[in-house]
Amino acid sequence: MNRSLIRLWSGATLITIAIVVAIVNAVMEYSLGLYVWCLAFALIGLLVILLPSINQRLMRGVHKRNQFKQYTLLIQGAQRKLKLDSNLYKTAWYLVVSEDGVSENFAQFNRVSLANIPAEIELYHVKGALIWHLKTSENQTRENFLAWLNYIRPKQALNGVLLLTDAFSLIQRSQKAKQDFLTDLKSQLETIFIRNGVKVPLHLFLCGINKLDGLAESLHLQADLDDLTFDLTDQGQTIQNTLSQACDALFKKLFISNIHQVSLQIDETFKRKQLLGSMQLQYLKLAIESFVSDLMDFNGLESPFKLTSFHFVESEFTEHRVNLATAHTLIEINQTMLPVLQDANLKPKVELTKTFAAQVLPLSDSAPTNKRRVIKHFMNQFMLFVTGISAFAFASWVGWKAFIYNESLHTEFSDVHAQYRESLNDSVYDITDPATIIEPLTVLRIAYAQFIKEQQKKPWFALPVLTSIERESHYQALYKEQLKLALEPVLMNYLEEELFVYLELEDYLKVINTKDVYESFAAAENQDVVINYMLHSLNDGGVLDEVEAQNFIALINDYYQLGYSKIKTNDELLAIVDSQLALQDPNQLMYKYVKQLPDFARLIDIRNALLGDEKVQKALFKVSGSSSSFLVPQLFTPAAMQQLSFVPESDFMKKLVKDNHGFFKTKPSSRELTRIGNYLKYRYINDYISFWRQYYQQIALADDLSLGPVLSALTEKQKSPLVQLYSTLRNYIVIPAVDIPSFEKTDSAAKAPKKLAAKAKKLDKVANAASGLLNPEQSLAIAQAQEHNEISEKIAQAFSQNTLISGDREVISNEYQILVKQLSALKLWLAKADNDVIPGLTYFNQLSSETRFNDFSGLWLTNFSEPPVRQLIDMVLAQSAAHIQDKVTAYLQQAWLDAVKLPYQKNVAPYYPFNRQGNDLPLSEMATYFAPQSSVNTFNETVLRNFVSVGNAKQLAIFDKNSVITLNSDVERFIDQYLKLQKRLYGRNNELQVSVNLSAKSMSPELAAFMLQTGDSALHYTHGPEIPKTVNWPKEFADSKLTLTLSDLNNQKKQFEYQGVWGIYRLISEYQTSTNSNVLRIPYNDKQSVDIAVKGINDKNNILNPHFFAQLEIPSTLLQ
Repeated sequence: MNRSLIRLWSGATLITIAIVVAIVNAVMEYSLGLYVWCLAFALIGLLVILLPSINQRLMRGVHKRNQFKQYTLLIQGAQRKLKLDSNLYKTAWYLVVSEDGVSENFAQFNRVSLANIPAEIELYHVKGALIWHLKTSENQTRENFLAWLNYIRPKQALNGVLLLTDAFSLIQRSQKAKQDFLTDLKSQLETIFIRNGVKVPLHLFLCGINKLDGLAESLHLQADLDDLTFDLTDQGQTIQNTLSQACDALFKKLFISNIHQVSLQIDETFKRKQLLGSMQLQYLKLAIESFVSDLMDFNGLESPFKLTSFHFVESEFTEHRVNLATAHTLIEINQTMLPVLQDANLKPKVELTKTFAAQVLPLSDSAPTNKRRVIKHFMNQFMLFVTGISAFAFASWVGWKAFIYNESLHTEFSDVHAQYRESLNDSVYDITDPATIIEPLTVLRIAYAQFIKEQQKKPWFALPVLTSIERESHYQALYKEQLKLALEPVLMNYLEEELFVYLELEDYLKVINTKDVYESFAAAENQDVVINYMLHSLNDGGVLDEVEAQNFIALINDYYQLGYSKIKTNDELLAIVDSQLALQDPNQLMYKYVKQLPDFARLIDIRNALLGDEKVQKALFKVSGSSSSFLVPQLFTPAAMQQLSFVPESDFMKKLVKDNHGFFKTKPSSRELTRIGNYLKYRYINDYISFWRQYYQQIALADDLSLGPVLSALTEKQKSPLVQLYSTLRNYIVIPAVDIPSFEKTDSAAKAPKKLAAKAKKLDKVANAASGLLNPEQSLAIAQAQEHNEISEKIAQAFSQNTLISGDREVISNEYQILVKQLSALKLWLAKADNDVIPGLTYFNQLSSETRFNDFSGLWLTNFSEPPVRQLIDMVLAQSAAHIQDKVTAYLQQAWLDAVKLPYQKNVAPYYPFNRQGNDLPLSEMATYFAPQSSVNTFNETVLRNFVSVGNAKQLAIFDKNSVITLNSDVERFIDQYLKLQKRLYGRNNELQVSVNLSAKSMSPELAAFMLQTGDSALHYTHGPEIPKTVNWPKEFADSKLTLTLSDLNNQKKQFEYQGVWGIYRLISEYQTSTNSNVLRIPYNDKQSVDIAVKGINDKNNILNPHFFAQLEIPSTLLQ
């Protein structure tokens, strides 16, 4: 197999494997390191494929550089040997291009012989011109040579190109060889044009013209050799026309000359040759024109050269010549193998060297140049001049600046000393006030900083030899000494005061850190710790302003940089501090640190998210307690929990160790950090749960809530306040778990085809080995995810009893939908009743219906475990019951008045027997009010029967036992009296019928008779036993009057008349002896009377009792 194919297959295999592994890694997410291996495999495969090409390109470059060097040495040797001008452009350079069959060349004595000349190059020197003849067909060598020409003479690579072609081959018409030559020639000319940018002049030499029998003699006898050179630079016509005209002109000269010579010759053979020569020029013209036409043909493109001249040149060595006696006939039939004759041994007159020197070399100055490169050359010369002038000016400027810089050093020292002395005189040193040392020391600090800055950005011209004094040692000694005298005691005193203050405030966390800073500064250690502490302390304490604090910190930093000896500490103070710190629990202090962090210590107001925007609608809930009880510490939010991580390797624990440098003077072990992290974690969980449990318990109903807006908010709002409340609480309490990262080992070999299984297995090993480098990061990610899930799970478990907070979203949604559905049903029920003509009647009818509350009975039948929901439902039910009670009470009261109270007061109460002074009550009115079908009965049946006895009262339930309407107890008594009266009056077949049992008991002796008469019934009595008489009231009293007649022994009569149906009642009322007696004593005079017994009138419950009707009392209000 070919090596290139093996390389291609191997490289493609490596690249394919890399791509497959990369795709598998992207799908399976094994490791990022595996991508690096895939890239390495792909690069190796690409290198295997391209290495030969790269090597070949590098070899070509090396070969090109070697040839450039060889050609350059060649021209340099030629310049030395021929004593040529160093300016290459003053020597004309020509390039010779010849056919393989052309043996003609320049004279041998013109050839330049050098030891290092390449074999493929011949160099000729003709009258100051160099002629290069490149005798090779290797394209790379020719390309390198042409590139070298363009490199060595960029403005004008060549003065011209000499094209040598053979006349014999031209007559032969060997087309394939000729076309190959022309193609190669055009390629070289195009390369020259592309590299040099101008059209190079081309001079065409037709060599071996003396090889053509007949034409050779004609040209040999030509006296003017200039006629054998054609100038083709005529601008008025094409090259082909110019060449054709030049050939015709030469033909004329030759023909005329030959005619003249033939007339003087006797030899017939010679005469034939003379005449034949001029004629054969026309046949040669056709071949020349065809050659030139092919040379100029570039398929419609502009030719990259300029054909300048055409020359006939004789060959120096000619052993055979073409017999042109029959050549014209053979040419016509395209015979290529022409017969030849022995050479006539004519001495050549038109040689190549002479023709070049006489005709071509004078045209060398007219060769075009690349103007752009000429301009570039002059620009380079100009820039060289300018550079020289600039260098001189720059050197002068450097000397002047060095002098000025040297003088400024002396001035700077003088100013620093003077300014420092002035600052010391103006300031009052106070060890307890850091501000007093800042200004003087800042003078030195700025000077020292300026020195450091100049050392880093020192002008390049500030050479050490030009510096007259040494500033560094002076600055350091002075600055360090002043810092020791001023800064050291002030800072030590400041830290000791900090220790006292924090010790008094019992802020032991800061005491520990301050103590560490104090000891670190005294020991010249922990520069970053000291600077960070002082920066925060000065800014928080307000001892210095921001600028002064920055200057003070800069002084501390410089003091560390300059180096200082250890400082003696206050051992008595440290002993007191240590004794107090020994009583403290480090774990509690660590948790206090967590709570005091700025990111966690701030309080946030969540009322808008929890209760809704007060500007949009009135909140249904409030957070009771103190005025700030609604604020939530940032520590107890999911955002804070995302930032917290108690894993030893976490960034938070690293920050904890860094900030509490007093606790961790040495790097703590992983075990110690784990112990601290566990304490902080569980303490945080407990506090998180306690805070939100207490916060939840403080949520209560808002004040002054009304039923309508509450129901609208709960049922119509896009986001219910109840949903908003519990959604917000859920966001803070139920924190979603995170996915635990899984880093599984790569096992693509099991999924790969059998052919690739072995390779895939090796790649899996590489991928697993690379992914093993990420184990610390992977372990941290897994541990943090597990810790997060543990914290969120324990918090959620603490609120597991609160379904609306920690329950499944589907369960919460279902419960809420049921609640909203019931509230909507209640709202619709209330709205429908309120929109009726008589809302109270509608409500009363609903209360009387057994299925009245089926749609929303769950509001009071369900035991809501969440206090806010329970309070809200209780409020809704209470206000709904109050609303219903108001409506029903108003309706029932009006119905009571219309059906009972007002009819009685208007139609019954003013009349007798209900009013002793009133007129008799019409029986029709009495029947209307007391008959079984009366309005009172209807009211009793339709209204009062709906009240049930509960204990000693009658009640009508609205929702449950906690919301009832209670009947007035007087109404119950009235109904009892009414029903008893009704039963007495209409107890017999619903007709008004009362039996009145009358009997005469006794009569005075002076009286003779007694008679009671009504209608057709009469009771006659004379002395003797009782005579009972039963009459029906009001049947026998309706249409007549009641008459009592008493007769004495003298037959004197006394009569009593009682008009109307109620006469019997008036009689009883007037003559009943006592309320406990059933006897009526009717007087005749003062001494005589008659006693009549009326059965039952002594019973107050008897209808004939005068006081019976007086017992009927109607209360004004129906309900309590």
